[in-house]
Amino acid sequence: MARSTIAFPALLLACFALLKLGFAEHVPQPAPGYDDSLELCIKNMTEECGIEIFQNIVHKGPPITDACCSVLLKFGHPCHSELILAVLSTGKFAPHEAEILQKSAAAWKRCRSIVEGH
Repeated sequence: MARSTIAFPALLLACFALLKLGFAEHVPQPAPGYDDSLELCIKNMTEECGIEIFQNIVHKGPPITDACCSVLLKFGHPCHSELILAVLSTGKFAPHEAEILQKSAAAWKRCRSIVEGH
């Protein structure tokens, strides 16, 4: 079965390219330093785990593995939140925004519990 999902980091970089080129006029402009912040975040996420986390949160994929939970926690909550909001800002997932935000919070909580043992 062919994967139709774009890698999480690639999707985010495409969003920023659209913003910089002016093709996404309806998308609010990020605060100064936002692009740099997200670029640093992306560098701390592996492609494999980025895809796995994206699939879990956005496409009702399987649970995030313990290994990717560790990567997610090292990635940090601020980066996780910023990237989820960046994905939502594209408008592509607007009909599912509430569900995505809920799944994002649940994924973070579950991974934190797994990694930190809470």
